Amino acid sequence: MTQFLDPLDGAFLLLETHGTSMNIGAIIELEGSNSANPQETFDLILSNIKDRVHEIPILTKRIVRAPFDLTWPILVNEESFDITKHVLRVALPAPGTPDQFDALVSKFLSQRLSKRRPLWELLVIEGLQDGRTALALKVHHALADGVSGAETFAGLFDISPDVRAPAPKDDDASEPDAVKSSWGLVRQSLGRLTRHPKVFFESVRSWFTRSFEIIRGVIRVVIVRRKKNVTPDQPSIFEARRSSISGSPSDEKSFHRLRVPLADAKRAAKSRGASVTDFVMTTTGGALRRFLLDRDDLPKRDLIAFVPINVRPAGSATTLGNQISGMLVALHIDVIDPEERLRIIASDSAKTVDVQREHRAEIFQDVPRVIGPVLISIGAKIISAFRLYDRIPPMANLMVSSVPGPPIPLWLSGHRVASAAPVGPLFGTFSLNITVLGFEEHLEFGLLGCAERLPDLEKLRDYILEESRLLIDTTPSA
Repeated sequence: MTQFLDPLDGAFLLLETHGTSMNIGAIIELEGSNSANPQETFDLILSNIKDRVHEIPILTKRIVRAPFDLTWPILVNEESFDITKHVLRVALPAPGTPDQFDALVSKFLSQRLSKRRPLWELLVIEGLQDGRTALALKVHHALADGVSGAETFAGLFDISPDVRAPAPKDDDASEPDAVKSSWGLVRQSLGRLTRHPKVFFESVRSWFTRSFEIIRGVIRVVIVRRKKNVTPDQPSIFEARRSSISGSPSDEKSFHRLRVPLADAKRAAKSRGASVTDFVMTTTGGALRRFLLDRDDLPKRDLIAFVPINVRPAGSATTLGNQISGMLVALHIDVIDPEERLRIIASDSAKTVDVQREHRAEIFQDVPRVIGPVLISIGAKIISAFRLYDRIPPMANLMVSSVPGPPIPLWLSGHRVASAAPVGPLFGTFSLNITVLGFEEHLEFGLLGCAERLPDLEKLRDYILEESRLLIDTTPSA
């Protein structure tokens, strides 16, 4: 049976053009190795992943696109799958400083995944200054969102220092692919229409139904925009304005990370009637205010963050693919006092998060189905060729994501995971992505930016840490 990508998953693949980075992932540090031989550590990691890769079938499947993208892409088994093409090894030059590490990770994240192989890579990094080994993981957004990716790839890890035995392989579980080539995909689709013509009419009817729902949703947004007093706490897609941190990202990326004690962040937020997500938005807004002031580029209107929302049903976290929507959040960078900014953001969130989740979830999923793969592919190429993302008003100024972390400690090949900073995508007008993961005792921030627009991204990282400390250090004692 042919396994098509869902339209939203396919859209993430078709929208990938020059400069976009449609990958998600994580930068993981392991505690020091007991082995004095780095080759032994790498061989153990490689062997354990190789033994378990069958437990996550998506890791051994590659994507096939139809000529001119006449149909949605499909997944097929990679018959010549070679784990050594996906798990790679590199060593930092001495002394292996944090800046050298960030530069290496930035280069790794700047490189696009080869479409000729399954769309993931794991880089094992040796030679860190403190003797640790690190991992840089990236997987294409077409295969997973943050929730499913975190849940599913956790299967490569252990919940104790003991390395568990892999699940037995079921050689009869995988059926042979009905289609393996691009033209075979087109022939199959045409044959299906010939044998079952009513499928065509059902598709047309579904297209009109979804188009109607999308148009109705757009009209609702326009009405809300014209009657701003109807939802005064909810930004619209017309509010964001271009700034120096938004626009078409370049090929070269810059990555930096930081961590904040999770217990301190929770206490700082709860004492003020806010959530940890509100804490993240507040510190991000304060840091961006200072960052843009340094550039003499503080906008007259507020910065708007696009925040992905998980809309998958309960119990489906391990189902790969994308089940996401999104909401818009005002960062209130005009408010200088961080406590007042946190209060306002928490108030906005309490009033609007459910409204945005309800109104936009279906539209977000339906738009790719209505537009179709051909128009998405052509449109992406035209937009990239003429750099239209630098000309049209952005939907938002940056992307801020929050990904749930594992509730228990993790080990890989007997080494405890010491830290795990998440990585989000860059595409469209988003040249800055800030993704946050709660992992054990820390709130881990991963900042990915366009190196051309944000050559000083480490300054924003430092400002986020300082803004976090401001709220934490002024938290009333219990």
